[in-house]
Amino acid sequence: MAFVDLNPGESVVFKNETIPVISDDDLQGLDKNDICLAMGVGDPRVIERLSQRYAKLFDFPNLIHPSVIADFENIRLGNGNIITANVVFTTHIVIGDFNIFNLNATVGHDAIIGNGNVINPAVNISGGVVLGNYNLLGVSSAVLQYRTIGNYSVVGACALVNKDVPSDVTVVGIPAKKIQ
Repeated sequence: MAFVDLNPGESVVFKNETIPVISDDDLQGLDKNDICLAMGVGDPRVIERLSQRYAKLFDFPNLIHPSVIADFENIRLGNGNIITANVVFTTHIVIGDFNIFNLNATVGHDAIIGNGNVINPAVNISGGVVLGNYNLLGVSSAVLQYRTIGNYSVVGACALVNKDVPSDVTVVGIPAKKIQ
């Protein structure tokens, strides 16, 4: 086991085990059949860059906390997703690759979640929402039912999305409005 970081150091201690911190270059010399990677990155654009670079080279399993409540028989789940404690998924949800669902987030029925999204703690995504790729949803934001959020957008903390959000914008407030 190792941590990969842009600024490698000597090691870190995790659960009383010393784990080396290696550089991106160190991955090149490792046997790819023995490696599984996870991306715990909070910036969707960095997730995009790293996933494009490594998705075909390494296995990215889904990491799902045991407290997650989900109807996984009726959820299509891609690769490399990180689903943290107390997340709730209802049913008939499609989830792409490399998303991060932080503590206590909820996703309603029939939602479609693209790739590389960062869903921060306590975000509520209602039923029928379509969330594009590489978006950041701020802490405690909410997306009302049957709304669409494009790609590369930011929804500010505590924002209430009650209208569709285009690509490449930042929205904040109640109701959420585009800022410059």
